[in-house]
Amino acid sequence: MSTLDFKQTIAFVNLANTLDYQYAAKKSGITVDELVRTIKALENELNIKLIRLEGGVVELTEIGAKLLPLITEIAQKHAKLLSVVTDYRKKEAEEAIKVAVVPGFANYQAAPVVKKLVQQHKMNIIEDVDPMAQLQQGESELAFISYAGKLPDDFEVLSVGTDDLVVYIPARNPLSKQKELTLSDLKAEKFLTLHHQNPFAVFVQQVCAAAGFELYSVFEGEKGKTLVNMVALGMGVTLLMEQSIGENLDSKVVKVPIVPQVTQNLAFVRRKNVEHTPRQEKLWQALKESFEKGRLQEIT
Repeated sequence: MSTLDFKQTIAFVNLANTLDYQYAAKKSGITVDELVRTIKALENELNIKLIRLEGGVVELTEIGAKLLPLITEIAQKHAKLLSVVTDYRKKEAEEAIKVAVVPGFANYQAAPVVKKLVQQHKMNIIEDVDPMAQLQQGESELAFISYAGKLPDDFEVLSVGTDDLVVYIPARNPLSKQKELTLSDLKAEKFLTLHHQNPFAVFVQQVCAAAGFELYSVFEGEKGKTLVNMVALGMGVTLLMEQSIGENLDSKVVKVPIVPQVTQNLAFVRRKNVEHTPRQEKLWQALKESFEKGRLQEIT
């Protein structure tokens, strides 16, 4: 006989104590049909009848009444076990270093390094449209950002390369045949953009304005991947940083470089004027060592 699961034991205890399928189902957080199936599965597992239904009245069988204290004890132990596990996970989450990263972080060249470090350092990695804001507001201890311009002096910066702006174009659009494009080549196109309050959407508006035109957005989305999927449907073009989207593109989408290059810096950043825990310091040093080692390997 296999071990009874928590769902079965709690369902039986609730039904045995209420003798009411509706109330027991509600208390167990399942539907009446699920409750009936769960009790049936328990009876099949034990190969005995626990509940009797006669004339609309729910009753415990003789063996059901005899087993109720034992199954109640099992259910309580299950509940205790789950409580201990929940508390442990909560503690793990509280101790984990909160790392805010740009959307689509798994596509970035820095991601494999972080993935390797996750095995040694407790990290809670959360994608956010503005990881820098998360860091400034104290919602994270570390951030991976893509940025242009200068960062405030009160941030420690670990640079990990650069990323270039590219345009994703429907394959049937004649511009997709070009090896490279200027921003002004795109001024007549319909654009698919990230939400206008997204910092990257603001950046794209600015670079287009600097190129002498205001882009016409026909759709605002939450994720770059959504925009690229819409490009595949021929709904417009989209400007995104190259590493934010994976290499496996739909055959109906073509990625074309922008010239002159529009570049953003990639970096891990943390606040300078705060006390870092030994755990946070250890992760920061591990990141530095990993990327310095990577740069040395590239040189050699």
